[in-house]
Amino acid sequence: MEPPVPSDLHAQSEDQKSAAQLMFFGDPHGDFEPVIAAVQRFRPEAIVLLGDLQARRPLQVELAPILDRTEVYFIHGNHDTDSDLDYDNLFGSEFADRNLHGRIVEIAGYKIAGLGGIFRSKIWDPRRPVEEPAFFSADALRRSMRPEERWRDGIARRHRSTIFPEDYQRLLQGPLADILVTHEAPAAHPHGWKAIDELAEMLGVQLVVHGHHHQNIDYLAEGMITVAAPFRVFGIDMGSHLAWPRDLLRESGWASPPEDLLDLAAQVFGAEARIWLDKPHEELDGQTPAAFAAGGGSDKVRSILNAIQHGGVA
Repeated sequence: MEPPVPSDLHAQSEDQKSAAQLMFFGDPHGDFEPVIAAVQRFRPEAIVLLGDLQARRPLQVELAPILDRTEVYFIHGNHDTDSDLDYDNLFGSEFADRNLHGRIVEIAGYKIAGLGGIFRSKIWDPRRPVEEPAFFSADALRRSMRPEERWRDGIARRHRSTIFPEDYQRLLQGPLADILVTHEAPAAHPHGWKAIDELAEMLGVQLVVHGHHHQNIDYLAEGMITVAAPFRVFGIDMGSHLAWPRDLLRESGWASPPEDLLDLAAQVFGAEARIWLDKPHEELDGQTPAAFAAGGGSDKVRSILNAIQHGGVA
């Protein structure tokens, strides 16, 4: 899944663009092999994990094979507070300070804002005004709890992956950003939230990337948003990734399929050929046909196209 980068996304020199490669990874749920394999192959400058890491060991141990090859950042997901082990291996790891939740950090030349966790209506229903939550902050929730109800003298472990209005407001009070990474999805998703769109627009981002729903979705290609939308949106499945910007992979040769394959795709899909080539395919281990072909899998992509052309598969 390698989308085209908007021409005006964060005013950068050509030198900056060539050095700024990011990869965003969907929910690992304890399986970091796809992350390690992708980093070893593409060598991005930095990676961002989109929540639900559920590391079985401290995060720096899980990612040890790639720590000398890239910078690691993350946002947490709802399942990162399922157990003491899930929590400690992430929030107690050496990378605890790489959590982007509630802040904006410049990474690989882009200003990236992060909002981890999920909305829980018992704390704040984002369909209601931000001024009307049950609890504005984690501290407010803690003060309402009896000592025996607290976890490690703080709020319940579960609510450490809850989005509080304070977290949301903190982002709004910061500088503008280029990219917003979230665990929750924006409003165009069937289970998304308008509050994500409003945050993205207030921050002035041109790209929103989320995890949580275990789907690879290019919102524009799927018709969920239009070209007039103020930002592009991608959902990333577990085990999958989004490389940004796409131009970097093309320059390296990874995302340039053979010309005859491009011609065949045009025969099969017409004007929609590029959309099909850039959409992750389940028969290609979640990779896009373009990337799979450029990585040496042209024959398999060609066979899929031939089958589609003759009514074999969709």
